[in-house]
Amino acid sequence: MISDEDLRVVYCDGTCCMVAGSVTIRSGEQSEMLVEARQRVSFLIREEDGDVKVAHMHLSNPYMEMAGEEYFPKAMGTQSYQYLQRLLHEKTEVINMINSNITGGLKGSNDDDTFSFFYVNEGLPAMLGYTYEEFMEKSGGTAVGAVYPPDLPGALKAVDECFARGPVYSAEYRIEKKDGSLMWVMDSGRKTIDSNGEVKINSIIADITPLKQALFDLEVERERYRIALENITDVMCEYDIQNDVYTTFHRMEADGRSALKKLEIPEFSKEVLRRKMIHPEDWGKFMDLFSGRREETIEIRTRGIQEGSGWRWSQISCSVIRDSSRIPVKTIGMLKDTELIHQAQYDGLTHLLNQMETRRCVEEYLDAEGRHGTLAGAMMILDLDQFKQVNDTKGHLFGNQVLKEAAAVLLQNVGDEDLAGRIGGDEFLLLVKQGSKEEITARADRMIQDIKAAGERLKTEISCSIGIVFLEDGEMDYEELFHRADQALYRAKRSGRKRWMVDERQP
Repeated sequence: MISDEDLRVVYCDGTCCMVAGSVTIRSGEQSEMLVEARQRVSFLIREEDGDVKVAHMHLSNPYMEMAGEEYFPKAMGTQSYQYLQRLLHEKTEVINMINSNITGGLKGSNDDDTFSFFYVNEGLPAMLGYTYEEFMEKSGGTAVGAVYPPDLPGALKAVDECFARGPVYSAEYRIEKKDGSLMWVMDSGRKTIDSNGEVKINSIIADITPLKQALFDLEVERERYRIALENITDVMCEYDIQNDVYTTFHRMEADGRSALKKLEIPEFSKEVLRRKMIHPEDWGKFMDLFSGRREETIEIRTRGIQEGSGWRWSQISCSVIRDSSRIPVKTIGMLKDTELIHQAQYDGLTHLLNQMETRRCVEEYLDAEGRHGTLAGAMMILDLDQFKQVNDTKGHLFGNQVLKEAAAVLLQNVGDEDLAGRIGGDEFLLLVKQGSKEEITARADRMIQDIKAAGERLKTEISCSIGIVFLEDGEMDYEELFHRADQALYRAKRSGRKRWMVDERQP
């Protein structure tokens, strides 16, 4: 920009003129550096073919003559200095902002044998518990001196291998803190060349002690998991809920040696139904357990992948792993083959508890609740009316189907905490653990109606009679309760069957 022109005509002959004087020249607004100076100028102006043209122009900066003027170049020097100061301040602010947002320390090292420091920020000594002076004394002012001695060979090897590939490096090692503990750090950075042509190494030091501890703990858990897998006798299973992948681990004996076999089933929720590996009646509670919707030990019927494999009873218990939002992500469980146990406890035809197991479970309940004075509910004995006639007229196979239908009715009318067992040919026992007398007798009414409906489905007439004895404090003996319920059943049959009766000593 040109301003403050002081110009005058010093010669003119009609065809040319000489103009001389001084002007102020100033850098534009877009320029990064502000420059302003007073300049001496002269112009030779000539007329050619009717046009006025500048034939010659001269600018000069007379030191001596302008030394006392306001815009002598010393003013330009002051303005340039102010600009450099402002630029330095801005760069310092940027550096401070970067420093304050780095969760670790910064260091600058020379490319020599010890990687001697030319810069260390305050954050590095602070994270180790030292003052700046203490850290420099402890390390000897070198990166090599800061490394925990047993880790130095490995750290130097890692750095050399990185620099052999390029200017960037990273290394993990420990540094001794002021309190004597060791901190794992990640040291990473790159080589650069400064304005003097010297190689410098600029680095960031980050505390990775928590990460190292987490990795160590994970490795310990992996080792424990491996040992557990190698010593399991049951089947161990995992279910990746999000990816729908089911994995089992079980031991196999081959050629006199034991080996761990792993079976992985992708898209498990589809495949398990297609392969019919879990009984349809047990599928719902199985997926509830493995998806984290229920936490308990369950019994289900399973079978192998091979065609024609029979159903076997298995017991499953699980632990659910959840993420930080408490969302289930994986289930780890133990699957135990309980087929032999199940055969010893359950009736093979109806799959209800057998007589021996029914008595054991009832006595266990009476003993536990009786000691706490919290007995409630009732014992019910249900008997099919004139079942012998059904067998004699329609055959034992049809009779077995009737027994299965009756067992299904009982299971529909018992709660999760109740139990049902087959204690004779066509005689069943129910232990109802909760409910008022009105609710229990209403349940008996439903079972009588449901048995009748089952007969209609089988196109035959089926009915039942029920004897009821309510549990009361002091009456904890199985045989006494069974006898009283059986007497109530006998009175129901004598009264015309197809009904229930309550122990005559109870209202």
